[in-house]
Amino acid sequence: MNIDKFTITSYDRLMGFDRSTGKLDMILDELSDFTLSHEEEKVDITGKGGRTITSLKKNKKVTGKGTNGMLSGGALAAALGADVENGSYRIRFTDTVAVNANKGVTQKTAVGTAGNEIGTIYVKDSANASLSESRKLVQTSEAPSKSGTFSYNPENNEISFFAGDVENETEVIAFYDTEVDGRKITNDADHYSKTLQVVVDVTCQDGCDNVFHGQFIIDRADFNGTFDIQGGSDPSTLGFEFTSLPNLCTGRSDLWEFIVFDGK
Repeated sequence: MNIDKFTITSYDRLMGFDRSTGKLDMILDELSDFTLSHEEEKVDITGKGGRTITSLKKNKKVTGKGTNGMLSGGALAAALGADVENGSYRIRFTDTVAVNANKGVTQKTAVGTAGNEIGTIYVKDSANASLSESRKLVQTSEAPSKSGTFSYNPENNEISFFAGDVENETEVIAFYDTEVDGRKITNDADHYSKTLQVVVDVTCQDGCDNVFHGQFIIDRADFNGTFDIQGGSDPSTLGFEFTSLPNLCTGRSDLWEFIVFDGK
């Protein structure tokens, strides 16, 4: 390999590790772009006649910035100062329920105060098209005894309406809480972005078409907590940024190391 004449042909992955335990906290392997920027402040020292006689160099700074083509839970957690948790969580579910013979069945099991698991149901208009002018039905803990009420049985997810209150084939909308198994990231106002050890794997090629590999090692990467989660017509991507800091615990002032090697 000839590192006097080479190019980085691709950034393959960026990994972040907990600096205390070495545990993998994040991995970005769909990097659409990445830039390692370098700054150095130079102050000119002038002498007779205002001419520059030397310069003082200081405040070297390295920042990493890029975009991953897909969202990453670990990277979001790093930017938020959070952890990715596993467990059972309560979410708000939007359910469209078809009514027949004064009955309907929810897709999920509504949870909450007994007799008020759903609370309110909204009846769509005659064309099943709008909620803006919908009627509201209120849950009761007993069998519905008057118009405008309904009951709910969480044992079989069945909704019972007052007889004749909702015509057959009419759709109603229910918004209720339900329990799901999943993974959670919490944006706590008192927690801030993490400092991780970052390793960036790259593929290189020299002037003689030899392919080899390289690795940037940033021992203290202080992640920026300012970012956007965008969406819409284009798929969501994740922008990230960090600043490299000297490792004061070891007394070293390295901002990064770059190691090239034959990856065969």
